[in-house]
Amino acid sequence: MPKPSSGSTPDILDSFRLDGRVAVITGASEGIGRALSLGLAHAGADVVVCSRDKSKLDGLVAEIKDMGRRAEPYSIDISQVDQIEGLRDFVRDQFGALHILINGAAYTIEALAWDTTEPEWNKSIDTSLKGTYFACTILGTLMREAGYGKIINLSSTYARATIPTRSVYSAIKAAISHLTESLAVEWGPEGIRINSLAPTAVRTPSRAQYLAKFEDAVTARIPLGRIAETDDLLAAAVYLASPASDFVTGQTLFVDGGFVAHG
Repeated sequence: MPKPSSGSTPDILDSFRLDGRVAVITGASEGIGRALSLGLAHAGADVVVCSRDKSKLDGLVAEIKDMGRRAEPYSIDISQVDQIEGLRDFVRDQFGALHILINGAAYTIEALAWDTTEPEWNKSIDTSLKGTYFACTILGTLMREAGYGKIINLSSTYARATIPTRSVYSAIKAAISHLTESLAVEWGPEGIRINSLAPTAVRTPSRAQYLAKFEDAVTARIPLGRIAETDDLLAAAVYLASPASDFVTGQTLFVDGGFVAHG
């Protein structure tokens, strides 16, 4: 793994490469998770792509293999701790190491607080927050053994600013950003860097209904004047996953066109 610079000047672009790295991406079957899987593979990583429905990963795995990278699909319900343990064992057996973890799996509800039910609350918390927490601690043990690793949690602009119907989602994303800070403090001495990537609304198939209702309102708050595309997140994710960010930990990187700054 990379060591602190001895004073020589490296080729800075080389520090963004992920050759020889193994990455796990949860929530990889569509949208942001799928795009980030392809982005890390383009940068050189071999990947384990995870989803509840393994069949949805077939096309993604084929694309990654066409790049000359190794790709393995894995079926998992991230809300189940024993299944995360199974994923850890799979990665150890198949690859022998884990360098990068992207926690993208989530369950989202859009409802006014008055209308939110306990089952919806529980499913959101168990998937998006509990799942992220235990993916960090269980898969992070492979990084702890090696003394190095990069974890990227998916937060959101709604960790800082929100709109009606997003109370549960906003609470979870704020918790994820603060969890990222907490784990960065605990795990820095063990060589594990952990950061959050926080996009604004991103144009994906699963966000189509949301954008149909709120696109104009969200765009009006974005100084750059448009909704994000998945490609907007790729360079930021590669940066956080790569040696280029080895002295960055505990941060939430907003890729939001200025949404949060707008207030």
